[in-house]
Amino acid sequence: MRIHLTNTVLFQNIDEDTIKKIESFTTLHKVSKDNIVFYEGDEPKYLYLLVKGVIKLYKTSSSHKEIVLKYFHENELIGEVANFENIPYPATAKAYSDVEFLKIDFEKLKEVIFLNPNLSFNIQTSLIKKIKNLENIISTNLVLDSKERVAKYIYSHSDNFFETKNIEIAEVLGVSPETLSRILKFFKDNGIINIKKKYIDKETLSQYF
Repeated sequence: MRIHLTNTVLFQNIDEDTIKKIESFTTLHKVSKDNIVFYEGDEPKYLYLLVKGVIKLYKTSSSHKEIVLKYFHENELIGEVANFENIPYPATAKAYSDVEFLKIDFEKLKEVIFLNPNLSFNIQTSLIKKIKNLENIISTNLVLDSKERVAKYIYSHSDNFFETKNIEIAEVLGVSPETLSRILKFFKDNGIINIKKKYIDKETLSQYF
């Protein structure tokens, strides 16, 4: 459990005694694919740290359509903004695959945070990144067309683009899988991306958004 905690940005550069204390109120859980980790509207009693697998965070529209906000992967915190703002979870977290995650008692964690400046700083950094991610999602979906959205996504996620499933990218960008495939084919045919060589011509790609 200690390894999982220290692999997360939130708990890096934290002293050993503090990590041991956090371990004492942390539990490991396993959830099968398609099961719910937490629902929109649930109270944020725990801080969730994904250890293994993929979790989808989404909201449901009035027409019962899923609006995907983000896919979380290993060593990522899920929905921590709700914890720190003390508001109900604004979206539902669902296991996109079989997952393992840590549940950290948030009330007890807050006591530790108040006594540890390094941990407080890490939390601020994590929350700022989440806010920037949300702002990016909003601006991308409102301003850019499908090809521009895909181009910007590839440019911004060049480090893990080739490891991410197309269905995940399509849902995050709000385009159909068919549309995504057509756009990716355009970029491949024009030598902008190469799947086999895992190559991205970022300079040329940037001209599309």
